[in-house]
Amino acid sequence: MRVIAELIILFGRICCALVAVVGRMAFASYLIASPVDATPRMDAESGAIWTLVPVHIDLSHQPYEREPDRYPFKFSAGPALKVIDNATFSLDGNTFVIAGVARIAPRALCADAQGRRLACGQNAAGLLRTALRRSFIECSSKELAPKLFMVSCRRDGQDLAGLLNDMPEVQLVASAK
Repeated sequence: MRVIAELIILFGRICCALVAVVGRMAFASYLIASPVDATPRMDAESGAIWTLVPVHIDLSHQPYEREPDRYPFKFSAGPALKVIDNATFSLDGNTFVIAGVARIAPRALCADAQGRRLACGQNAAGLLRTALRRSFIECSSKELAPKLFMVSCRRDGQDLAGLLNDMPEVQLVASAK
């Protein structure tokens, strides 16, 4: 009889401990789930943002925070594009210099590690021409002078300066303008 009484007391203590733990977890969940700020957020699981038909978006009724476009100048290179050197191109009468690319004169000659001479100026300009052709380019620009802009561009999400600077190591032998 005494064993049964002790088991009932032990069972009661375990139940009280479980109720206390579950109660504390519920209270903690309530504290965490309560909104701290009043900023509206999109809930991907609510049906409010997903539709099956095109919907006109009225920006005055959309309180969501919007980031400005980091690359507002966008273009696809066509016949109007002229590559001047490996870091400079012109389009529609404006000249653009790509930031972060060391300029190489178009007629510069270089030597590779084995001593072979290369037309590195022409090759570097060709690399820029290839990078710009048949691609959608996004740029941020800063006007340096009328019709002259310093740009930071990307092609398909990849930094254009990084692509142009990723060339084999060569040494400049001669530079001609």
